[in-house]
Amino acid sequence: MTEQPAPLAQLIHHLHAQGRLRVWSVIVTILGELGEPEGGELSMSALLELCAALDIEPQAVRTAMSRLSKEGLVTGRRLGRQAFYRFSSAGLEQYHRAARQIYAAPRDIEHWCYGLIGPDVDLAELQKDCAAEPPLILGARLACWPAAAMPEGLKPWRDRLVIFDSTPSTFPDWARRQVFPALNAEICGVIARLCGALDGHVLTVPQARLTRLLLVHFWRRLVLRYPTIEAPLDDWPLARAHRALASLYPQLVQMSGGTPDCATRFAYVTKQY
Repeated sequence: MTEQPAPLAQLIHHLHAQGRLRVWSVIVTILGELGEPEGGELSMSALLELCAALDIEPQAVRTAMSRLSKEGLVTGRRLGRQAFYRFSSAGLEQYHRAARQIYAAPRDIEHWCYGLIGPDVDLAELQKDCAAEPPLILGARLACWPAAAMPEGLKPWRDRLVIFDSTPSTFPDWARRQVFPALNAEICGVIARLCGALDGHVLTVPQARLTRLLLVHFWRRLVLRYPTIEAPLDDWPLARAHRALASLYPQLVQMSGGTPDCATRFAYVTKQY
């Protein structure tokens, strides 16, 4: 196998360092990140070539594709001896819904609201109600959200919160350590660090495609589990990773020969007051 640049080699290593690899999830990222902008369809040979560069065995790819087909998320067709795959209508609907979060631009949020959660509140129930749009909860008792709009799931709990709109003077370490939903700061750090290492780095087209794929795969896993990207903390790992990826992504699109549609992803920092 061709030796990869150090940052790309580290991304590939990290892909396999998180326990058993969910190959089906990697394929979903491939279909969304590379397949959709390029006509929506990928051949099995192209998929196997991409996955081989990621140290994923052909049989694992075929097994994962069979699973996605059985679950109705992808559909295939044959042309001679070659097979081609794309998202099914159900899979495409899920992709478009997820893409709004995955490829959203970073937001510059000026003002926040805070809610001190009452002692009788079941925190697990509150989080369950707010799963689609969770507030950040610091120190297990202080919820915060952009002042522009309270999360819908939090509104039924309004009477059990002490709400204020002035930023606390300090966020001590104990509050930062106990954050809900729990954040995978390690993956955030990997994205931010390697995006920094890749900034200005010249890659070949195949290397840039693999780098795009892996960075978006790690980001996708983060943001779909943890949609609270921004926080009223200067060193919030998720926002730092988001901005690093948004900054590097146009370079990767250009080096990988990406379609014009890709240029709109992560495109604008939006202000929210």
